[in-house]
Amino acid sequence: MKQRLAAAVCAAALLLAACGGDDAPAKVGLYDRAPVPAVPDRTEAIGAANQTPFDGLYWAEAPSVDNTFLVVALTQAFFADTCAAELGAENCPNDYGTLDEPYVLWDVQVETLEVVTVVAESQQNYAITAEELFSLASGNAPSAEAPEGYQYIEFPFLLTIRDGKIVEAHQIWVP
Repeated sequence: MKQRLAAAVCAAALLLAACGGDDAPAKVGLYDRAPVPAVPDRTEAIGAANQTPFDGLYWAEAPSVDNTFLVVALTQAFFADTCAAELGAENCPNDYGTLDEPYVLWDVQVETLEVVTVVAESQQNYAITAEELFSLASGNAPSAEAPEGYQYIEFPFLLTIRDGKIVEAHQIWVP
């Protein structure tokens, strides 16, 4: 009996492996619920204009649109106790603060964005495509897949830059 059970378990495991199993990437639909992004104690510092590569986690206010690009101003942000220590408690309303200088304007190529999440006024996060973000930032209404009542609000973003390209954009709810 134990041999049959072991054989059945092995057969099931092989079948799952043959069908992709855990190696298959998960498919995320437009406006599927997404987890709240983790916020560090600070984002990367903005260095000289010729800093390369610009890799890491950066802060940006909501993007604007210029022709076929999203445009963001990368700045450094501080959160919680680190904010108070770096900027002074009076400069950290709502438990975060940003440096106005230095900053870098960055054109975001929509096709390089691999992961995008937005947050509703209700603080619920949703996965969207880069094309949907471009449309929302352009002032268009959300697509039909959006949950009832969802409206794009210009909350800031945590941006992940890898190999000099913005590859992730996670909108952060702020009061």
